[in-house]
Amino acid sequence: MSLFRTEKRAQGWTDVGLWTGGTGPSPKGATGLVPFFASIRHIVDFMSTLPADAYRKDGDVRTPIALPPLLRRLDDPGDVGLGNWIGQWAYGLAVHGNAVGWIVDWDGYGYPTSVRWLPRNQWSWDSINNRWYVAGQPVSGQRIVHCPWIVPEGKKLGISPLEHFRQFWDAGMAAQEYADVSRGGGAPPAHLKNSAKVLKREEAEATQASVIRSFASGKPFVTGSDWDLTLTTIPPNQMQFLETLQLTANQTAAIFGLDPREIGGSATESLTYATDESRSLNRANNMRPYIVRFEGMTARMLPERQFIRLNVDATIRTDIKTRTEVIGAQLADGRLSLDEARALEDRGPVDGGGTHRIPPAAGAAA
Repeated sequence: MSLFRTEKRAQGWTDVGLWTGGTGPSPKGATGLVPFFASIRHIVDFMSTLPADAYRKDGDVRTPIALPPLLRRLDDPGDVGLGNWIGQWAYGLAVHGNAVGWIVDWDGYGYPTSVRWLPRNQWSWDSINNRWYVAGQPVSGQRIVHCPWIVPEGKKLGISPLEHFRQFWDAGMAAQEYADVSRGGGAPPAHLKNSAKVLKREEAEATQASVIRSFASGKPFVTGSDWDLTLTTIPPNQMQFLETLQLTANQTAAIFGLDPREIGGSATESLTYATDESRSLNRANNMRPYIVRFEGMTARMLPERQFIRLNVDATIRTDIKTRTEVIGAQLADGRLSLDEARALEDRGPVDGGGTHRIPPAAGAAA
């Protein structure tokens, strides 16, 4: 089908330009706001670096299987790679509230084996006629994979954080721009006056550029005897830009369900992490809604009883003592075999290591 031409490369992740949805990064766009970009980076990095495992469920038994072609083919030469593919999905979900994919290929049973995530400016949904459009052309819903974020009642598309909180992030962007010494607009940070003569426009602009370079570098500005430097008093309402940026980070974290300390905000309570493990557990818990959405979406594209699990345990870092105690307990109650326990420590199997210890029943004779 020639309607949508598949590119064998990763789609650009910086397709958030102006608020109107232009293509290409822009300092006036949402990605120019540090807390917003930090949130997206955190979500994309976390999701795209989780190991993916495939299973088949037979009754209550879960059996590991090889990754299905849908995910395995992503690592073929010239393709985007599994991590980038998951990251593109996470970007679409977190920024636009919807990850929308184009099914490129199927297997003989009709299950998708290749899906490409579409940039926001390439798809649309007609709620009146219940029809998807790709590149401005109507397409069958059978060619579309759709995973929404938060869906209001009576709607199909998820809420777009980019549009829903536009005014809030506009305020944060204004505060961030005010803190920039090279900004335009607002009250000037200083007044440099030559008391000996009136400068021509070209002379004034040259002096201004020199002062800005000096201020931006953190070095002192050296002048002659004819210059008088006056630092401008910033109006009280504009002196709050640092507090505004801090508030922006905390509220942005609340929007995406993250710990504000992950994106440069401040803790909203006195609780601190006792160990790296507790921080990892908190991070994984915050990311659980995104993980569940991804696993549910992939399950709908796989044959019955097959599913994908993202291995969150791989992100949990424990100290040697705790790890040894946990593995020992799992060996003792039969949850792990010796070979499985050794594999967790990157050690090879041993003779007889594949069996599980069966604890004696309660009350049984020793």
